[in-house]
Amino acid sequence: MLNELPLTGYQVQDPSLLGWDVVVSPADYEGRGMEGVVVLATPEQVERLGSPREGEGLVLEYLRGAASELPLRPPTGVVAASGDVAPSEFRDAFLRLVSRSGVLAVSRERLFKAFLSSYDIQQFADHASGVLRNPVLISNTDHKVLASAGDLPQGVRELRDVITSGYVTDEVASLMEADGLIRQARATRVPVVSEKGTTGVRNVSSIIYYHHLELGRLDVFEVRPLTGLDLELVDYAGALAGIMIDRLGVAGERVGMGSTVLADLLDGKLSSVDAMRALVTLLGGADGARYDLVSVVGEEGADRDYYLKAGQVMQACLEDVIWTVRDGSVVLLLTLEKDERPGFDAYDQFENLVLKNRGFCDFLERNGMDAYVCEPFEDFSLAGASLRQCTGLRQALEGRSAQGSRVHFFWHERFAVMGWSAKRDGKLAALLDKRVVAMAAYDRRRHTSYLQTAVMSVRYPGEPVVAAEALSVHRNTYFYRVNKIRELFYLDLKDGDDRLAVAFTARLLEMSEADGLTLEGRNSA
Repeated sequence: MLNELPLTGYQVQDPSLLGWDVVVSPADYEGRGMEGVVVLATPEQVERLGSPREGEGLVLEYLRGAASELPLRPPTGVVAASGDVAPSEFRDAFLRLVSRSGVLAVSRERLFKAFLSSYDIQQFADHASGVLRNPVLISNTDHKVLASAGDLPQGVRELRDVITSGYVTDEVASLMEADGLIRQARATRVPVVSEKGTTGVRNVSSIIYYHHLELGRLDVFEVRPLTGLDLELVDYAGALAGIMIDRLGVAGERVGMGSTVLADLLDGKLSSVDAMRALVTLLGGADGARYDLVSVVGEEGADRDYYLKAGQVMQACLEDVIWTVRDGSVVLLLTLEKDERPGFDAYDQFENLVLKNRGFCDFLERNGMDAYVCEPFEDFSLAGASLRQCTGLRQALEGRSAQGSRVHFFWHERFAVMGWSAKRDGKLAALLDKRVVAMAAYDRRRHTSYLQTAVMSVRYPGEPVVAAEALSVHRNTYFYRVNKIRELFYLDLKDGDDRLAVAFTARLLEMSEADGLTLEGRNSA
């Protein structure tokens, strides 16, 4: 609706209002309205009569002037908009939307009938292109072209190459996201218009969602001029495409035998270790292989269908993965071949397997999901305990701000999990070396850096110059601090046990600071 009006800008307190389906009313604003109805008002009317409460509809408040004059946070239920035309002209444009809504309803009905009669995504794209009277391109999250329809504008070689190859290349995908509009479409979940387009062609992009998961994109390229009504139709076409992508299974494989076997492993229903090995071998495992469980968690309150779709997409990203839906998460079983070398390289191997999989990591980032990886194991009877380890890792990191990777490995967060477990049982203080706790308290009171110096000494053993550089101090200052640590806190940084006490306690203190925990002998954060 806003795209159909002569506006120079708008502000809204709750962006979700922009996605509402509303009926335009010619009635004058009287301080309240009806749910699902939008009326026009002046700033003076809103100030005098107040803003609508929840369930009382929406108000479009028009101000003739610059967008900079609009309030940054209009009242709830109010969309504040600005324009250059007189209020009377704007009201005429607003009321013309009433007649145009009939055209929209007819076009939506045509799209729905096309959806019902289409047996595949290509047929739906053909029909949608006819309704929109512009070329259409539908792709999935792997950048695979699922369907294209309509005659593209002349001179768009890149798009023609995409359709010929069947995939959106990284170069073209980067161009389509360079102006930030795709990020905007994901944030607002409404179609956005790119004035420049991928290759100089104006286009509308809509992210395709189903059960709150991103399944792909629908792009419409301008041959016939695009209007605000077209944005509504593109949004509706994208919703129908999401249902069809799910129905046809083109966003990932369906739930199969693998999920049943893994569920039995986690429940301990298999009668013996030999039976476990035999079944998993049938699913692509190997005798003597090493395994890891990954618990992937999405938005709070998501239902089973949400995680089923997520599992299908992740199965397409990760080769030979077995997965199931379990306790509000997707649980993946990853496999590594047996390593005959004496060392233990499973940590590096599993990190490479997960973090270097761009499709998997992009899927987590796009959908705000986090993956929790347990310790590797070889004995399938430990599968249930390993899943509990994933759950403990998630609980230990709960409430931490999301920074960096969305994949969390148990072996990187071991101290955090130990500290969380001890805190839960009321035993955290017993794990802390009180000498190190006293040093941390001294640093806070006196604004000194003895604990940091002790940590650098442990981190760089036998390398005082490197440790001093890490602290940005002269090495004489470093040696002075090390001696004072022994004198003041009775810690000998040459003694192995004392070094272990510093390393362990410092990590637990760091964890407790992040949680705002109050410890004996320490002030609250």
